[in-house]
Amino acid sequence: MYIEGEGFSNVYKKMCLYLLENGEKSSTRNMNTQEVEGAIIKVKNPRSRILNNKLRKVSIPFAIGEWLWHMEGRDDLEMIQYYAPSYDRYSDDGKTLNGAYGPRIKRSILKVVEILKKDPDSRRAVVPIYGKEDAGLDSKDIPCTIGFQFLIRNNKLDMIVNMRSNDIFLGFPYDTFNFTMWQEYAACKLNIKIGTYTHIANSLHFYEKDREKIIKASLVEEVEENEMEVMPINDIERQLLILYDIEEKIRNKTDYDSNEQNEYFLKLTKELEKYSNK
Repeated sequence: MYIEGEGFSNVYKKMCLYLLENGEKSSTRNMNTQEVEGAIIKVKNPRSRILNNKLRKVSIPFAIGEWLWHMEGRDDLEMIQYYAPSYDRYSDDGKTLNGAYGPRIKRSILKVVEILKKDPDSRRAVVPIYGKEDAGLDSKDIPCTIGFQFLIRNNKLDMIVNMRSNDIFLGFPYDTFNFTMWQEYAACKLNIKIGTYTHIANSLHFYEKDREKIIKASLVEEVEENEMEVMPINDIERQLLILYDIEEKIRNKTDYDSNEQNEYFLKLTKELEKYSNK
């Protein structure tokens, strides 16, 4: 399976249709799925990361909150459960998530940025997520993402993500939001534009309980892509620290000051406020 498109929303519709027509039955952990092996999806405009599909609506506050959880390198339930209360079912100890991506990405992200600064043509800018410690581990939470790679081509930062397993209905819309935000963050650190995003899923699937939803999502008409604004390069680390602090205060319903935020990060704050006020 190879699907290419300008933005995520119209690519998603094609993915759902392909999986319905070509997927094969598979069962894992006593749950029936329909699966395609070795699916490759390429999106030319990764900034169209917010899925626009009236049959598969995404929570923008959750997408932002999860990205911030990862960006801070956190693995605690306390923060992520605010946005997704059911996450405790994946915890081994009731406090943390073994497969949290944040600590794993934080170990490598700035190192690979330095690799690309020294050698823009490098093929070594790889961020591993699934590690040797996960092989055979008895845990409720094993990373679905093997890792990702950055390549500078045509003076733009391309990203390739490899997944061992990917649920097209629950996981894919949030995975692609999260990863392309990392892509743009890395591009900011390199002071270059973002290029293409390629997503490789060794097992792309949906669960049978979601079949009707996938059918409906595949039937929507072509839609306008939701393209986010360009992430600002200047002052990004300081702006992130401010946003981390504001997110925590919104979550804990305490006062905060957003006067020092630039327009881009202020818009993210406004989305987080919507979740707090729901």
